[in-house]
Amino acid sequence: MDLQNIQDQLNTEFSKEETRIIFWFDDKGEYEDEVSELQLDNAKLHILDGTNWFYSKWLLNESDTDSKYLVYAPFPKPSDAENPLADMCHYSAAYYTDRVSQMSQELGIDNRFKEHLSQYSNFWKNKERIKRFKELGIDHFNVETIDIGLIAVVTEVKTPNFEEITRKLLLNENEVYMKVLEDQGLLGKFWELCEKYFGYQSENPNMDDLAACMLLTYASVALKDTLPTVLKSYVLKKKNDVVVFVRNLMDNVLYQDAYDVLSEKVDKTLRVVSKIREDLKKDADKSKDQSVQLLDIANCDAFRELDSILIDWALDQLNDEILDAQIDGMNLAKIAEQRIAKSCHFGTVYKYEYQAIKYAYQMMKAISVLEVTNDIKTMVTDYQNQTYLIDSYYRWFYSAYDCIDDSEKFFRVRERIENMYSFTYLQKVTPKWNQELTDNLIADTGLKRQEDFYRNYLKPYEGKNRVIVIISDAFRYECAKELMEHLEMDEKCTPKLGCMISSLPSITPVGMASLLPHEEMKVDEKLNVTVDGQTCGDLISRDKILKLQNENNVALAFDDLINANQSRLREILQGKNIVYIYHNQIDARGDKPASENEVFRACKEGIEEIHRLVHRLTMYLSAPKFFITADHGFLYKRDKLQEYDKVSYDKEICTCKNKRFLITKQRMADPGMRSRAMSYLKNSYVTTPIGADIFKVAGGGQNYVHGGSSMQEMLIPVIELTTNAKFVAYDYVDVILTSVNRKVTNLITYFDFIQTEKVTDTMKARSLVAYFTRENGEKISFDVPIVANSRDDAPEKRTFHEKFTLKSREYKYGDKYYLVLADANNEKNILQRYEFMIDIAFVDDFGF
Repeated sequence: MDLQNIQDQLNTEFSKEETRIIFWFDDKGEYEDEVSELQLDNAKLHILDGTNWFYSKWLLNESDTDSKYLVYAPFPKPSDAENPLADMCHYSAAYYTDRVSQMSQELGIDNRFKEHLSQYSNFWKNKERIKRFKELGIDHFNVETIDIGLIAVVTEVKTPNFEEITRKLLLNENEVYMKVLEDQGLLGKFWELCEKYFGYQSENPNMDDLAACMLLTYASVALKDTLPTVLKSYVLKKKNDVVVFVRNLMDNVLYQDAYDVLSEKVDKTLRVVSKIREDLKKDADKSKDQSVQLLDIANCDAFRELDSILIDWALDQLNDEILDAQIDGMNLAKIAEQRIAKSCHFGTVYKYEYQAIKYAYQMMKAISVLEVTNDIKTMVTDYQNQTYLIDSYYRWFYSAYDCIDDSEKFFRVRERIENMYSFTYLQKVTPKWNQELTDNLIADTGLKRQEDFYRNYLKPYEGKNRVIVIISDAFRYECAKELMEHLEMDEKCTPKLGCMISSLPSITPVGMASLLPHEEMKVDEKLNVTVDGQTCGDLISRDKILKLQNENNVALAFDDLINANQSRLREILQGKNIVYIYHNQIDARGDKPASENEVFRACKEGIEEIHRLVHRLTMYLSAPKFFITADHGFLYKRDKLQEYDKVSYDKEICTCKNKRFLITKQRMADPGMRSRAMSYLKNSYVTTPIGADIFKVAGGGQNYVHGGSSMQEMLIPVIELTTNAKFVAYDYVDVILTSVNRKVTNLITYFDFIQTEKVTDTMKARSLVAYFTRENGEKISFDVPIVANSRDDAPEKRTFHEKFTLKSREYKYGDKYYLVLADANNEKNILQRYEFMIDIAFVDDFGF
């Protein structure tokens, strides 16, 4: 260092009132010949020669206590035991001229770490690196924090945290960083820290091997003995710390994709899942019970392809109709739900496969226990309460199945689902329904007639407050059930679901006419429909009929309203009384051969669109009352009907024909058909197949049909909905800890929680994360997600049994630790905080 710079630095230090003595131990005596040339502004120079210790002590402490002194020694500073001036050194200032000492003094690093810092002399030659080291903000220096800080700088990590450094090197291209670590003499330190933090040791350490060890250690906790023996050497001793580290990678949205790449690389390199498959096959060949291995696999989410094992197993059960198959008490639906859950890392990857499995199982199970009564009113009640779910399961299965990229392995299950739905369920229920359903639909079913809709539901509102009627073409009853779930969860909505019996034939012209106000509806033999002498086949004519009742009534198209802004909506609906809104999503797609296989997607979109319109009209207008209904339902079967499934008929007596109905001049005597006389159909009969099959009629479109007399076509939903545009007070459900023990004695521990109230329109679901922390807030476990969305009345069905894994570290008896429940969307929002004592005898690999 330039002598002038030294002089300037010393004079600056001596200018401070509190500085009286500065000790300068010049290790190599580099400035021994020049020190006397220093021109100190207000201090004297005193030189130690190794023999004048006591004279120096007398001089500085007794003889001249008023003067400031630079005490220069052309040799290294001795230890305190060998330094007669040690006490003075401790309360005086120190001065260094070598780069490392200068730098450590500037950073506030104790001089006792000088030798350690000197190992990395190249590091300190770079001003940018020194700057970045300062910016780390290390508040406590020791050998470990210094090393971690140095490694953080060269790996371009902005926080002095070894787990963050490891994360970056594991999930990114690391060759350049590893080379820099080696050049700076830090590579060995990195591997030493890997051993300390994770228990990783190797004769030839490298990042690929570390990644394999980390992921297999995490996997081994769930897989246990299912982990192939040849891979057990990869399992590290500090399992808990590895589990917490890996889980935090998996759950962090910033790192999830990179983790997936790493996981696939490890799996392909070591053939992890392939080896597990091979072991399972060997056990199967030996007729061994595989339930333990399957449970281990069901609890592990380290590798994506583990799900393929579970999916293949589940499909085997469905293909063989083994509906009582379970893993640890979980049926196929529960297993699927567990794998789709937020807590399972690859849940979204196989979402549709597991949904298809879940709904296939639920449909097959429901059909297997289905009993069909001979009492038609009981059939209606059963359908409203539970049988409708079979149609929903079938719809939901195909909705998932159609989203699976490679659906070939689902071929047999799909075939079985199709056969069970078409030939077991529909052919079991529909003929019995038709046998009991006479011409007198109301007396038979106990339901209100669709023809009386206006009189029963809307007449009381004439000339009064605005009422919105949404008529969705082909919106069948089971779709309305799903819409009800959406509405019940909306705090502004109070819905009630009822049911009507449709007119026959169950087609749009007849159904739409039935819903209009009228005294008399007529349908001629060619299906020309009039109400009170007025045609009603389009929006303009329906609007005219509504206005005959009241000039403030109106008929509108759904598409004209759904995207209109608030001012436009007010303009259209200002002063209106009864508003009919016609929605056509399902029938528009289903009635076209090219798009009929999209009908289930149209159902989902239709449900969402109706809810969206209700929400918009509630928010933007005074619309406190809604009725949501349909003109008819539909039947849909995925497979094309064979020729033998089509019913032949006498064309001579037909005046109108359709795949699901005929208009005939006389009753048909064929046992495969049923003819009914309708009051609005003079001198003719509506003839329908007694089953779910179709008539031999030319033209495309066989999958989606309606017009017939099945429950799916004839049971018309009516949702009566009251809304409140004002602010509705609502809250979120609470989740509390129910385990009474507040002492943790194992690094792996389980706790029970309960959702204190069910989800309702005024009590919303809540997503939480649970984790353990030290008193200073540092997390010592990974986040455990809890989704509190149960709508069950029974408290025992709203419970959670969750597993927590604590880091391996020293836990001091008497220190405070906390189990925290926080809002998953904002972890700063602490919902519950429980104080715990952690008393663990051994922290290395304890609890596994």
